Parts: sequence; C-alpha cells; structure tokens
Amino acid sequence: MTAPPISSCGVSSCQAIGDNVHYLEFYHHCAVSTISTRFDKEFWSRTPLQMAQSELCVRHALVALSYLNKSESGTLKDARSSLVNVSRHKTLLTHYNKAVHILVQRISDPSFSPEVGLVCCLLFIAIELMRGDHDTAMAHFRSGLDVISAYKKRRTTDMIKHASYSIIEQSLIPIFTRLMANGVMYGLETERVTYTQHFPFGTKECVFHSVWEAESSMHNIRNMALILMRKLGTKVVAQIPHTEEELQAQKDCLQYHHTWLRALQKLEAESTPSKEDIITIHCLKAQHHIIYVFIATAILTSQTQFDEHLDTFKAVVHHSKIFLDLKEPISPNTPGANFTFELGVIPGLYMTACRCRCPVIRREALALLERNLPREGLWDAQQHAIVARRVIEFEERELDPETGWPVERARIWSTQIHGDMDGNGRFPVFFAIGQWGEGRGSPPLPPGMMISSHPEGRIWREWFVL
Repeated sequence: MTAPPISSCGVSSCQAIGDNVHYLEFYHHCAVSTISTRFDKEFWSRTPLQMAQSELCVRHALVALSYLNKSESGTLKDARSSLVNVSRHKTLLTHYNKAVHILVQRISDPSFSPEVGLVCCLLFIAIELMRGDHDTAMAHFRSGLDVISAYKKRRTTDMIKHASYSIIEQSLIPIFTRLMANGVMYGLETERVTYTQHFPFGTKECVFHSVWEAESSMHNIRNMALILMRKLGTKVVAQIPHTEEELQAQKDCLQYHHTWLRALQKLEAESTPSKEDIITIHCLKAQHHIIYVFIATAILTSQTQFDEHLDTFKAVVHHSKIFLDLKEPISPNTPGANFTFELGVIPGLYMTACRCRCPVIRREALALLERNLPREGLWDAQQHAIVARRVIEFEERELDPETGWPVERARIWSTQIHGDMDGNGRFPVFFAIGQWGEGRGSPPLPPGMMISSHPEGRIWREWFVL
C-alpha cells in the first residue's frame, strides 16, 4: 500500500501549514527514502502522513522534519553549524515549536491516543538526531519509553481489539526497540521496553520466515547484549566480582547469537532472497559479528584479548563492504540529507578500526568509514574515521617486533567522543589506557586523570576539527 497523495489533505489541513505544504510533498517523494530502511519504510511512508490529516501536532512536526531534511547535507558538522546559527531555520523552529505546544495540549484531552504521542516522539527524535542535538533526541526517546510503559500498564483485552493496538504493537514499539541501541550507548535506562516474540530463547532453534523477522530478532539480542555489556563492564571498572548468574548470562547471550545466525543461514539456504534482502542480510551479519566480539570480551582484563577474534573482525569488514558495495551510490545531486534513522555499519567499522590491531584489517575498516556514508543516528562516519585514524597512529608508535602489532601498554582501551561539536566542526575526545567509562553516560574523570588499576593507566583529552 502507498501513502495517500498530499493533495488529498482537506482545506483546513493546508491552511494550518500555510505556504509550507510543499514540504509535505518533499517528505513524501524524497525524505522518506533517505530516512527509512526496509524495516520501517512502511511506517515512515504512511503513518505520519495519514495521521497528519487529523492531528495538527503531527502535521507541524512533519513539516519541520521535511524542511530540515531538504535544507541539510546530513553531515554532523553542517548540522552542528546550523544548530548554532538558529536564524537560518525559522521555518523549522516555527513548526517544531507549534508541534510541541499542540501535543502538550492534546495530552490532557480525554480523546488523546498514545499512538499520536509516539509518532510525534519519533518525528521529534528524527529532527534532533538530524540537527545533531543528541541530548534532546534522547530526552524525546525517554518520553516515548514513558508513553510505552504507561500504555503497557493499562493495556486490556478491549484495547487489543482496537485499531491503535495494531499500530502500537506492530509498528511503533518495534521502532523504539530498534532505537534502544542508541539509547543504551548514550547511557539511558532503556530496559523498560520488553523484547518481542522474535527473541531466540535458550538453546531452542528459532525459525525466521522473512528477513524482517531476522532483523527484528537482531534488534532484540543486540539490545540485550549492549545492556549486559554495560552491566558486566561496570563491575570490571569497580573491581567487583561477577556472580555465577552474570557469567551464565554472558554464555547465554553468546548462545543466542549462535542460534540467531543459524536461523538466518537456514533462511538464506531455503529461500531466494531479493537484492534488497541480500543487502540487509550482510548488514545484519556485520552487526552480529561485532556484537559477538564485544560480548565475548565484556569481562576485559587486557586489550590482547581482542587478538583472539581476528577472524570475526575480518567478517565485520567483509560483510560491511558487501553491504556498502551493493547499495546504490548516493549522488551529490540527490535531494535530501545523507542521513538515516537506522544503525548500520558505522559502529562496527569504528570498533574494528580501534580494537582490531591487525594493521591490514583495521585499515580496511577505516577505508570503508571514509566513504561517503550516510550519518546513522548518533554516528557520523567522518567524525569516527578521524578519531579511529588517531587511535591507529597513537598505538602503532610502539610495535611488537615479532607480530608487528601494538604492544599491550600502548593500546587505547576506550574513547569518549563528545557530541557537543561547535559550529566550526571542533570537538573533544577523551582517550583512556585502562578501564574507564563502562557505566551510563559520561563517566567522571579520575583524580589527576590517572587510572590506578593499570600500570600505564591514564586519560587525556585531544581536540579534533572536521
């Protein structure tokens, strides 16, 4: 099914947004294809436009998002520059503020439906991610989780029969579940969103009937893995022993990923995937392999533990390259920002460039990062490429004479890239040798910037300019 033509808006709809109705046309014809992936394309192409017919808050939010998508290049540097120079975006701010104001009024209305609030939250999140304002984007994400939490608490049998139940359960909650990866890495408490039926429990083999089901399942086990890594890593930093239950949870998580991969391979073998399916499959496999490495090394005592996973890092680069090669190249003349809502291959390529110490593999990952990749939510390829290149440069100043790889004492354990880039593309990065920063959000700096748990432990800050 396709979205209704914009011309079908009633007179009142067009009058409400004045001369800016062409932004809805742009959204329908251009912005949807850049923002969405196959997983959520039906939502972005239909639901906001249909809801905009009757909900003024959605209509204004859609105009604001479309205006931003049309006027921005998609790079984080340009987004942060525009964020500072607010006078350039009067149309954006006018409609964005109206959308927020009307939504606040609608919430107190007895006829207000939670799906309206959730759709507005997603539009607001997309706006703020595109603007490069990560803090505000995550604040909207948290608000969406609150709406979902309240909805689940009062869900009844009668509600299940209602049309809005289908929209929330089948469309909106899966998108918020997918966004959890951004939230967890940012530091939010996102455990309130429950997993779906696509989760491969225990050692029981799961069966995928479509690539969409495999992708839904990946979102769930990815979220579980990230939450578990944060929990295990926090204890390592605090030097607190892990319980038997936590160690078993780590083993179970690795098993879930094995189960997921077998189910995906079975689906491939027993079906004839389309080109679009093949592209998605390689992206999912790249995500699977990088998450597997970090779950396996979650209780980290030395950076050389990553060296045991060379073949898995190779797989990350292999599948990422196929994914990028098969995708249609983005023309400089393509209308709309070079931006996507979805996490794709940027995080995995960045982590491979930083944590795989094989000079060949990490440089292959870096080369892929330096392509003209669309910004993926919080992740800007250009920004992460310049930091990864600095990590490689620093570590390879001292190499093992036998392997040619960086020695343990020269290896960087973590990098904290701050999102508050200024309008000129300048941003700070904290580098650490030793365990630091495995908890929620931005961790406090230790006294004297020294990490006592590591013989070479220290933290330092460097500034970068895009």
